This record gives sequence, structure tokens and C-alpha cells, in this order.
Amino acid sequence: MADKRSLYTELDVAPGATPAEIDKAYRQRARTAHPDAGGSSEAFHKLSHAYAVLSDPERRKAYDETGYEGELAADDIVGRAMERIQALVVSVLESDLPFEQVDLIAPIRDTLTKQKSDVGAGIRKLEKQAKRAEAMAARFRRQSGDNIIRKSLERRAADTREMAEKTRREEAVFAKAIELLADYSFDFEPPPKPAAPPRPPEAAKPAAAPKAPEPPKPEPPKPGAPKPGSRPTLNLVR
Repeated sequence: MADKRSLYTELDVAPGATPAEIDKAYRQRARTAHPDAGGSSEAFHKLSHAYAVLSDPERRKAYDETGYEGELAADDIVGRAMERIQALVVSVLESDLPFEQVDLIAPIRDTLTKQKSDVGAGIRKLEKQAKRAEAMAARFRRQSGDNIIRKSLERRAADTREMAEKTRREEAVFAKAIELLADYSFDFEPPPKPAAPPRPPEAAKPAAAPKAPEPPKPEPPKPGAPKPGSRPTLNLVR
């Protein structure tokens, strides 16, 4: 087993260095270790490898405990994926959510999918930045001597692509978590729907007012009878 302190020596940090200290040390040493900055490909590869291991919490833990420097095996990916799932389960457990009445699989899956999407967006952003740095570097020219600006941009592009590759491994962990979750189900009891309130009785309609009696229709006048409103005439025929 290799000396498990050699990677810390490569980055020139203490074994108890924080993630921020490791990131800072890598950026500083990469400026001189990169081949375009006067370093060698072998030196830069060793530096990048040390950073890849020590900047990943799981790989760093494995390295500190066993000295193992390789990539995470499939079992390690499964373990990290289950950690993502269990973290969400614990967040529900520690909340006041009535879990007995909720299908927990759906919200956990939705959260994992959202996290995976965010990681994917971060990867695309890093790749875009790397391409921009490379395109900008190609436009800087110098009449004589080292093209320091171009080398600096190319180094930045290489670092960005390496960071994107590291983030891509994290995306694979979320994808595995979603795959593992598909094999689970959760028994729950939906709360009963509240009964509909009784409809209020309809208000009694007011009784209709009685109709006034229609006036009697006048009988048709008998033959020879005077018309209403006319002055009576005398019948002179005897």
C-alpha cells in the first residue's frame, strides 16, 4: 500500500486540511505545474490526481483509511446513492410532516431528479466556460517570447474541464439514486375526505297575493234594448 500521506505532500497541505485549503493549494500549484507554464506533463498529472482524490469526500475518506487512490467502484457509487436517499428520508423524519398520510416515494424521487438536473446544469456551464477560454486563448498572439495570456487561458480551460468531469461523477450518483428508489414503495393511508357540508334549506317563498275578482262581464244587450250610455227612446209603435 502506498504512503497515504503522499497525496497531501503533492498538494503541500496538511492531512487535516479543509476542502477550501485543498482547492486553494491546487490552484496555486497548477499555475507552475502545467506544461504550458514550464512544468511537465507527469508533474501536472500527479497534481491533478492528488486533487481529484482529496477533493472528493468519499475518495479522501477511503484514502485516509486504506491508502486506496483509485476511482470509486460500483459499490461505492451505490453507497453514495443510498446516502442521498437516506438524507432525504431523515429530513422527513425530523420534520412534522404526517408521513403516514403521504406517499414518500414521489417527493423523494422529485427531489433527486431536481438535484440531478441542477448538477447537469452546472456541468454544462463549466463546459461552456472551458470552450470560451479555449476560443479566447486561440485569438491571443504575441510577436516574440512566451504567449503568457494564451497559456493562462488554456490552463484555465483544462482546470474547468477537470472540474466538469468531477461534477459528472456526482451526476452519476444521483442517477443511481433514482434507479435504486424505483425498487421501493411506501405504504400510506390517505386522510379521509371531509364530508360535504349540508345544503341550507331553501327559504320559503312568500305566498302569492290573492288575485282580485274579475268584474262580471256585461250581458249582451237584448234586441231593441238601448245601448249602454245612450239615451232611451220611446217606442211609438202601438
